[in-house]
Amino acid sequence: MKDRRQVVLLSLAAVFFLWTVQSAVDAFIFHKSGFLSLLLFDVSLHTVYSRVLMLAGLAVYGIVITEIRDMTERSRTEEESRMHHEQMEKKILERTEELHAINELLQKEIQDRTRTEEELCRSETFLDTIFDSFHDPFCIVDREYRIVKFNGAYARTKDKQPQELLRKTCYEVLYKKSGTCEECVVQKTFLSANPCVKEKMVAAPGMTDAWIEICTYPIFDRDGRVSHVIQYSRDITERKRAEEEKRLLIVNLNRLSTTDSLTGLLNRRALSDALQSEIERAQRYGNDLSLILCDIDRFKKINDTHGHATGDGALQAVAASLKRWLRKTDILGRYGGDEFMIILPETAPAGARQIAEKIRSAAAEIALNASGKSLGISLSIGVASCCTAVDTMDSLVKLADAALYKSKHRGRNRVSSARA
Repeated sequence: MKDRRQVVLLSLAAVFFLWTVQSAVDAFIFHKSGFLSLLLFDVSLHTVYSRVLMLAGLAVYGIVITEIRDMTERSRTEEESRMHHEQMEKKILERTEELHAINELLQKEIQDRTRTEEELCRSETFLDTIFDSFHDPFCIVDREYRIVKFNGAYARTKDKQPQELLRKTCYEVLYKKSGTCEECVVQKTFLSANPCVKEKMVAAPGMTDAWIEICTYPIFDRDGRVSHVIQYSRDITERKRAEEEKRLLIVNLNRLSTTDSLTGLLNRRALSDALQSEIERAQRYGNDLSLILCDIDRFKKINDTHGHATGDGALQAVAASLKRWLRKTDILGRYGGDEFMIILPETAPAGARQIAEKIRSAAAEIALNASGKSLGISLSIGVASCCTAVDTMDSLVKLADAALYKSKHRGRNRVSSARA
């Protein structure tokens, strides 16, 4: 509407301009009349009509042109609006699809996260159930030695409430220390990255001492470092007691296998092993070595006359007398029957004969009670020494045995020496 008014006004202005120009041409060029007269008064009806028609024509032309321009403008605007609308719809559609996709991803992520949280929750519950099912104390410690996980048995063993243990450093909450304990097996695992085992005796108030076994295992992070250590302990008191009983049993069996049950002295097997060892040592270092064999005179008559109990008493009395007179380095044993063997390390023949005389004299002072009567005992003794010609156990024993029989043939209760 505003454009149409502008067209009419422009048409009027154009007509007025042309009217003025025509009046000026007629007045000043063709001298038909004065300018104002031609402009305002001396105007023919034909001129007025023609100018009115021209005015109307210009107005109509301007209006038509304006309408065409408006239509074109509207058409272009509508086309642009339509295209813009289509573009907006396309963008909205794309955005909607993107939002839909994002929404699906979010929904999936939420579902995955929910599922993961549920799985973690189930896993944590599962692990808690496993931890609490352990009867042995169990805990997990991080690199700062903070207790991050433990079971009920661990809290009960340490006599602590769960809130007193969780996220607390083990050496502070358990032992009131400012640093790790000496020989800490957890620290050893952190440093070595290997499982470790430690046995420890603990004293419980009002109870007997107990043995525990502490085991540790490393947990590695993605960089291969030990991030945590699993520690669990178990009571091994019964096992240690069984091991000690087994050790004592082995010691006892070894003792029984090497000891004569009647006299408590070494038996023949143990004497043979000891003699072989001493011969090898004497040969290796060039030391002296002597051997004594002795038996109780008329021992068979003692058994036959007074009984085996008196015979056993005679053997025990002689064994006790020999132990009193021998040195700590000498090796004494019952070689068999009523025969005794004495191994004398680092002892020359003269020294061995002196020892033999002492034990003969000591045995002669023994008095046994046999059916209310005093029964004396005597020993026949043979002495032999290791030398170049006597370099084996058999040869040395045979030499001492020969000396022993020499003493018996010479009347018993005496010492005889043998030479190779």
